[in-house]
Amino acid sequence: STQSTWGIGRYYHCDEPNTCLIPNGFCSMGLPLPGSIAASMVHPDRKIFGLCGDGDFLMNVQEMETARRMNSNITIMVWEDGGYGLISWKQDNEFGTHTDLAFGNPNWKDLAKAFGWTCEHVTKSRDLKAALHRAVNHQGPSLVVIPIDYRENIFLTDRLSKITPSDIL
Repeated sequence: STQSTWGIGRYYHCDEPNTCLIPNGFCSMGLPLPGSIAASMVHPDRKIFGLCGDGDFLMNVQEMETARRMNSNITIMVWEDGGYGLISWKQDNEFGTHTDLAFGNPNWKDLAKAFGWTCEHVTKSRDLKAALHRAVNHQGPSLVVIPIDYRENIFLTDRLSKITPSDIL
């Protein structure tokens, strides 16, 4: 998901080359899960963390089986908004409305269980740190799902659009 990519690009600081892989600008939704599996194959001694939106994750959900079969030591965090948030945001900006981009999500815990993964479905920010700790320290694949509200992007875009050169000079 491009929105999660923006978040990582903005806030994650890499201390070593090739420790943060972002498919920036290549429209490659669906990469985080198989990309994390590949990273765990290259570096089986490392803990691999992938981040994606729910639509992004569901594009390659079948790879959960591969991760379990290979006992990939990965944690995937899914930002859940029940739709293609960035696409709707861009359509709203361009056309004033957007097509139907909402979708239903599975029961994440049932999905994880079906594939032999652990799952942390976090609904309160105060619980996130402990859930991430458990997931990252689990041997084998784990899933962390958090609800996300992208409406702040609309407010930010509106505020930024009102800035003039005289405001910053």
